Amino acid sequence: MYVLYDIVLWAGVLLLFLGYIIEYRKHLFRSLGFVILGVFWITLAPNYIGSRDYFNLVLVSGALPVFLYFAYHEYLSLRWDEDPAEMKFLAGTTSIAMISYFGIQRIPVIAGTLIKVVTEQTTWITSLLGYDFYAGSINYGGNPLWYRTSAEFIYVPVEGTNINIILACTGLQALAAAVALVWCTRAEMKRKLKSLLVLAPVIYVANLVRNVLVIYLTVEDITSFDVAHNQIAKTFSVVVLIILMLAVFEMMPELFDNIMGILKLPERRAKKDDGPKDETT
Repeated sequence: MYVLYDIVLWAGVLLLFLGYIIEYRKHLFRSLGFVILGVFWITLAPNYIGSRDYFNLVLVSGALPVFLYFAYHEYLSLRWDEDPAEMKFLAGTTSIAMISYFGIQRIPVIAGTLIKVVTEQTTWITSLLGYDFYAGSINYGGNPLWYRTSAEFIYVPVEGTNINIILACTGLQALAAAVALVWCTRAEMKRKLKSLLVLAPVIYVANLVRNVLVIYLTVEDITSFDVAHNQIAKTFSVVVLIILMLAVFEMMPELFDNIMGILKLPERRAKKDDGPKDETT
């Protein structure tokens, strides 16, 4: 079953990326890529139901209709012989973010090392608060080191608690998305690098704070792990990301234009229909 997930994932990502980098059949590649990735995301919904992660459940459940809508706009682009900047931006951002994240997620030795580093840094911060927690050994969930073959979590336990750190706790998803958003925006390289120098460190540090917050709220019995992780910590992450994006909009207004272009897709009309209409009496 996991092999089937991989086939769907990489087929969708490859098609979408090809539609971003080449001109030949670009709208066909993008539309197929969006459809396949929409199907891929919806198949993850049962996992989030089981873990009671309703935030991510809403995201993956909404992916299919949203991605089908994007595929429809690629069909319109083909029909109208257009290539709006926001559609190319969408294809590039989605494919590059997924290549970055899943490229690491599918290689256990890299994913495990990243998790270990984040766990060590998280427990170092907790030691400043007076706790005696430390990072345990990497558990690869039975996966070979060089390619993931099962859906079992790769994790590092926070010894002294009942909490495990997994890849989702490293901030990699947000980092991959931030890099893709900035990289696929048409702007000078100097401003792109400046934006990434703001985004990347803040996202990483904020994620460490998020991990510490979950541990503190849980071990002190202030609330349950589910509430601390799935509600409080995720709300904290969303607020931080919104503040960061507002800062990046100031440095790269082109990114704001891309996002507004996506939000205005329902208003899209064929350019040939935009001209003045002859009035007859």
